[in-house]
Amino acid sequence: MFQAINNKLILGIIFIFSLSVFSQPDNFNDPEIIRLNSLLQKHARNADSLHFYANELLHYSKERNLDYWSYTAYMALGNSQRLAGKIIESNHSYHAALNIAKQLPDKQVQYRVVNNIALNYKRLHRNDSAVYYFKKLEAYYDTQQEVLPSSMAKMNLGLLFLKFHELDSAAYYLHDSYKGFKELEEPRYVAQSLNLLAELQLEKDNYKKALSYADSSMALSKTHDLKFMFPTNYSLLSRVYNALGQTEKSITYSELARELKPENTDFNKSRIAVLNDGINIQKAKAYQATLNDIEDSNFIYKSNLLIAIGVICVLILFIYFFLKRYKAIKKEVIDIQQNIDEIKAKKKLNEIESNKVIQLKSKATINSSSILYVKSDGHYVEYYLESKNKPEIDRSTMIEVEKMLPSPSFVRIHRSYIVNINRIKIINSNKVMLDTGEWINLSRVYKERLKNLLHKE
Repeated sequence: MFQAINNKLILGIIFIFSLSVFSQPDNFNDPEIIRLNSLLQKHARNADSLHFYANELLHYSKERNLDYWSYTAYMALGNSQRLAGKIIESNHSYHAALNIAKQLPDKQVQYRVVNNIALNYKRLHRNDSAVYYFKKLEAYYDTQQEVLPSSMAKMNLGLLFLKFHELDSAAYYLHDSYKGFKELEEPRYVAQSLNLLAELQLEKDNYKKALSYADSSMALSKTHDLKFMFPTNYSLLSRVYNALGQTEKSITYSELARELKPENTDFNKSRIAVLNDGINIQKAKAYQATLNDIEDSNFIYKSNLLIAIGVICVLILFIYFFLKRYKAIKKEVIDIQQNIDEIKAKKKLNEIESNKVIQLKSKATINSSSILYVKSDGHYVEYYLESKNKPEIDRSTMIEVEKMLPSPSFVRIHRSYIVNINRIKIINSNKVMLDTGEWINLSRVYKERLKNLLHKE
């Protein structure tokens, strides 16, 4: 329903709660503890350095069974991992700190880490877990009558319920947080709360109430020079005026919001950084989703275009090599056909040899000139003659037949076929057609023999 809270805006809260970890319990006079604690505070914003010194403190405190400082080390480790964007690992460290904190006499340290765990779950969009821990915080700080942390917990609960689109629950917690901040006279948090209440009313389609809250937040922000709130409020006012149908005002505020980018805001000026950078509820998100869809579509289009170009290139190469091979085969076939035609035209074949009488083992006699082709069939061969419908069958091998037939006129074109060259009419890459219209297989290996024989002629 709306974008995740900006990480920079949460840093302040976790940082402030974490700083309170470095109070002065027993063993604070230990020189090594003093050194490491000082280094943790010095490098609180540097993920690598903080991680290094936290591990040193953890090792030192575990060796000496210093529970409070083990807790402190795990908190610092969680902070370093959070700064590095490793939120899951950060929560593992925070939970380790929580297990130790439950054994410590000071209950406040337990809820400091609970706050960090809740915010991490919020970052991870594990909203049910975030709600669970924020409710624990709210209940504890209400009991302790600590208004500021209690109001912060309520504000976070309001944001989460707004995300769930549970508007009644969101209204309950946001109104309570607003009252708490107003009681403390904290203008930045009051302005923040007014902004969120405007978002809530916009979501409820109560546009006039939304405009009233948004104007109040903007006025308070200007009075106290809360510049970090300007772009959030301008964006909100743009959407409210758009919902009211006042397009010109909507465009004006949209341009103002665009000019003031959140990156230019100094978040470190606040004692506790603001919880929210403005949420985008359904109407705002619909616009953003449209932009995202267009961007995704462009990305997909470009990706598909690259894939299509790649496929086309492969196809072109395939077609090129196919055509090249086809032309080579075609030329080879034409050459063979021309040689055969030339032989026939010039009658270069020996007439006597062409009319050789063949004596078969079966005692039958055949004039070689009447043979169309010979086919192998196991231990037998079949002589196909132009004057007979059925072949003449004889027990023999193709090698014996090759020796017996006149070589200028007959050539083996396949392991199962010997053909009369004079009867070939058409030849292609893998078959020959006789002048009777019958097609016979031509193998690649024997085609070379046919070519060689024709070139000799």
